[in-house]
Amino acid sequence: MNPENLLRSSSVTTKLASPRAAIFVAEESSLSASRELTEISLRPAVCEAVEQAAASSDATGVRALRVFLHAGLSTYWPLVKAAPARRIAAYEAALQTLRLRWAPAGETIGDPSAVAMFREMDDEAADFLGMCARLSGTQWLEPVDSVAGYLVSVFHGAVLRWLADGNDETILVVIDDLVGCLTLKAVES
Repeated sequence: MNPENLLRSSSVTTKLASPRAAIFVAEESSLSASRELTEISLRPAVCEAVEQAAASSDATGVRALRVFLHAGLSTYWPLVKAAPARRIAAYEAALQTLRLRWAPAGETIGDPSAVAMFREMDDEAADFLGMCARLSGTQWLEPVDSVAGYLVSVFHGAVLRWLADGNDETILVVIDDLVGCLTLKAVES
């Protein structure tokens, strides 16, 4: 997508004065579009689902952790699935910004807005993981930030895959496998 198409897709119709202006507009567009990936306040719904699972479960330890993780991720998925067009627009804008900012010499330089977006998602995931561990009487074997990064990476990739193929069954398998992998990273307190 060239910068002018990015502007049209972002509801901005001003002609660009220079390529530098295109980078600035793309960065601004990416920042706001990347926020679309986390805009829906998922925390209340996910927390409520985990708390309901905790209230109705007599399981403890790693078994309870599995139930709580599954409850949270199973609540999260329909909220993500409800707005595929917004997700695609956010991915497109973020990728455009990354294309414009990537160092031509091959240096690995992260985009500040993309880094901020993933940090925000990691923080949300860490809070979710901490809540599940606390309610289940477990503790993470690795730093919760590392486990959160893994969770976000796998789920983010699964969402992108779903946007490409629309296969709900794949997401359900990913959620189940992800929960299984996460429970291997915890022990009873």
